[in-house]
Amino acid sequence: MKPIAIGACFIVLFGAGIGGAYWYISRGSSLGPAPSPQAERGEAAHGKAVEIPANATLCARHRIPEVVCPFCNSALIEERGHCGEHDVAEALCTRCSPILIAAFKVEGDWCAEHGLPESQCLICNPKTGG
Repeated sequence: MKPIAIGACFIVLFGAGIGGAYWYISRGSSLGPAPSPQAERGEAAHGKAVEIPANATLCARHRIPEVVCPFCNSALIEERGHCGEHDVAEALCTRCSPILIAAFKVEGDWCAEHGLPESQCLICNPKTGG
């Protein structure tokens, strides 16, 4: 009876390990932590909140709500001001508003290795910092 119990424990632990590995890989581990509820709604975590109506029109090119698309509405960059915590324009801050990541990827401005726009990546593009 003892070998059966040991075998059953082994199978359960092995299955849990496989399940955990699948969960880790499928959640997009390279993208960093899951966005906050505010970020899911397009709101800045510590900046000005952006109201996104439930029936918001999506930007045709970037597939994000038009009310937060800084590429199609450049006035947002000045209106929203500066993100002091991340030292970029608030309207372009993907760390405060992860909803913008899709737009940067469409623009071909994404550093997958460091998880931020390539135009803001000081590691890959040190001249960006000034």
